[in-house]
Amino acid sequence: MNTSAQTKKHPRLWTLNYTFLIIANFSVYLGFQMLVPTFPLYIYQLGGTALSASLSFSLIAISALITRSFSGNAADIIGRRPLLIMGFCFLFFLNISFFFVSTTNIILTLRLFHGIGWGIASTMLATVISDNVPSLRRGEGTGYYSLSIILATSLSAAIGIWLMRNYNFQVTLTASTTLILIGNMFSLKTLLTASTTKKAGSKLCFSSLASSLFEKRAVFPSFLCFIHSIIYSGIMSFIALFGNEIQLDTIWVFFVGFVITVIISRPYAGKLFDTKGHAVIILPGTIFMIIGLLFLSYTHTIYDLIIASLCYGLGFGAVQPSLLAWAINRSPIDRLGAANGTFLSFVDLGFALGTVLLGLVAASTSYATMYRISALFMVLFIALYCSSLIKTRSVSKQRRFPLTTPTNH
Repeated sequence: MNTSAQTKKHPRLWTLNYTFLIIANFSVYLGFQMLVPTFPLYIYQLGGTALSASLSFSLIAISALITRSFSGNAADIIGRRPLLIMGFCFLFFLNISFFFVSTTNIILTLRLFHGIGWGIASTMLATVISDNVPSLRRGEGTGYYSLSIILATSLSAAIGIWLMRNYNFQVTLTASTTLILIGNMFSLKTLLTASTTKKAGSKLCFSSLASSLFEKRAVFPSFLCFIHSIIYSGIMSFIALFGNEIQLDTIWVFFVGFVITVIISRPYAGKLFDTKGHAVIILPGTIFMIIGLLFLSYTHTIYDLIIASLCYGLGFGAVQPSLLAWAINRSPIDRLGAANGTFLSFVDLGFALGTVLLGLVAASTSYATMYRISALFMVLFIALYCSSLIKTRSVSKQRRFPLTTPTNH
C-alpha cells in the first residue's frame, strides 16, 4: 500500500523507453549537428561561393521550420510511429546521398530535403519523449531531454571540425551517418510501444490552418523561447569572432564553463519546476543570463570569461527546459505533438533571425556591443513574462473572489 502510494506520488522517470529515447536523441543530435559547421567548409572546397556556404545552413533552417509545424500536428492525428520512421529514413538516406554528389547546386537541393527529415525526426523524438515522461515529473524529464541536446550540440561542433581538419568531409559524413543509425536503433524499441501511437480520441479534422499547425496554449512559452534563442544564436555563431576581436585565444573556455553549469543546473531546475512551478526557475535564471551576457561583453581576461560562462550556463540550464515543460503542461494530452512542433519551430525561427539580426548589429558596432544589446532582449523577456504572471494571478484571484455574488431566491 505504501509503496503503491509512493509510486503514484513520485512516478518512475528512468524507464527503459525513456532511457533509450534520451540516448537516441543525443546520438541523432550529435550526428546531425556535426554537419552544420563542416558543410560550409566542404562547399568551399568544392569551389562554392560564400552565399552557397551560408545557404547550406539557411535552407535546412527554413525547411525544418516549415516541416515542424506540420509534423507536430500530424503526430497527434496519424500517430508517432510512422512519422518517426519516416524522419529517420530521410536523415539516413540523405546522409548517404552526399557521398555520391559533388555539385554545389545538387548538394543545396539535398540539404533542403535534409531539413525536412531533421524537422520530422527531431519533433517526433521530442514528442515521444514527452509521452514517456510522467506529468508529475515533467520539469525533470524535460530537463534531461534538453541536457542531451545541449551536450550533443556542444560536442558536435568540436568533433566535426576536428574530423574535417585531420581527415576529410567523407570521414565526417561517415561518423554522422553512423551516429544517426545508432539513434535509430535505440529508438526501435519504443516504436513497438503504445506511447508512439496516436492518442485515443484524436480526430482527423482541421478547424483552421493556424490551429491545426500550432498549439495555441504553447505559443506564449514558445515565443519567450524565441527571444531566448535569438540570444543563444549570437553565442554559438559569433563567440569565436568575439575572441578574435578582444584577442583572447582561450575563448573556447566559455563552452567548458557553460556545459559544466548546464549539467549541474538542469536536473535541479527540473525538480524545482515540478514542486514549485516555473516562476521560481525562470525569473532567477533570466537574471543570471543577463549577468553572464554583461560579463561576456566586458571580458578581457580568462577570469572574466569563466564568470560569464558560469552565470550564462546556470541561467540557460534553468530557463530553456522550464519553458518547454511549461509549454507542454499548458497543452492538452492529445496535442503534445503540436505543442512540441510549435516550441521547436519558434526555436528554429529564433536561430534563423537571431544570426542575421545580431550579425548586422556586430557589423555596424562590435561583438561586445552586440552582447550588451542581447542583454536588453532578456530585459524584454522579463517584462513579457512578469506581465503574464500578473495577468494570470489577477484572473485566478477574480475566479476565487468574484466581484458579484449570485442572489439567493
